[in-house]
Amino acid sequence: MTNKPKILVIAGPTASGKSDLAIAMAQQFNGEIISADALQVYRHLDIGTAKISLVEQQMVPHHLIDILDMTASFSVAEFVKLADQIIADIVSRGKLPIIAGGTGFYVKALLGEQVLDFVASDPHEVDMLKQQPLAVLVDELKLRDEDLSQRVDLHNKQRVIRAIEISRHGQHDKPIQRPQYDACVIGIDWPREVLYQRINARAQDMIDDGILDEVRKILTAGGESLQAGKAIGYKEFFPYLQGHVSLSEAITQLQQDSRRYAKRQLTYLRHQIPGLIWVQGETAQDELTNLLKKWL
Repeated sequence: MTNKPKILVIAGPTASGKSDLAIAMAQQFNGEIISADALQVYRHLDIGTAKISLVEQQMVPHHLIDILDMTASFSVAEFVKLADQIIADIVSRGKLPIIAGGTGFYVKALLGEQVLDFVASDPHEVDMLKQQPLAVLVDELKLRDEDLSQRVDLHNKQRVIRAIEISRHGQHDKPIQRPQYDACVIGIDWPREVLYQRINARAQDMIDDGILDEVRKILTAGGESLQAGKAIGYKEFFPYLQGHVSLSEAITQLQQDSRRYAKRQLTYLRHQIPGLIWVQGETAQDELTNLLKKWL
């Protein structure tokens, strides 16, 4: 027997059905849901983030949704700190914490598989680094800290810049005492053509649900200078609202970006999350129910 708190983690690519599966498991196994989504923390960004409805939130308690203004920044270290606190509270009440979301980096960090840092970010330094080509930034990071460079997505400029900040200020090895979890980690898998159909349909649904109103709010608040403004689901519509492309072209771009993102998510989960168990999308609820009955 282990004294580690049990947590269920439901991961998977965009449009794979994580939220629906999490709600079903929470209802069945007396759980509460913690969002592991880098964008659902923002208020008023509902459609582009595929945030669950208020009705669904009333069905099962949800955490780390709608906690920040869209102009705020939010880091993986902040996510882990808050999630640890919420997990402890849920467990103390005899319930099952269920972490659900598509930000694999958050999941990896929560499970203790990612070195965390609490280095403060310097806006002026970040602005200067943003002006440099990605290749130059990667070279600097490798020169400064080869080990750190191997743990960073070198194709993601924002993460490379963050890693340079850490390497410059030399605090990334700071020990952090965190709880360890007995985690059941699930990934939802669909045949590629089915997943792509779900992604394409979601993009069209976003238009029908009024995504452009949310895009206008982001543009007014700062556009791509905001964390939310860099996100798939919003940035594709900026050129449309600025008169550079047609709506159909923007939707096509969103569908393409979302499919590529899903592919990256799957690759990340397969290579970065140890012990992950895959369930098939069509039968995910039954598969996971049987698994949890044995595990719990």
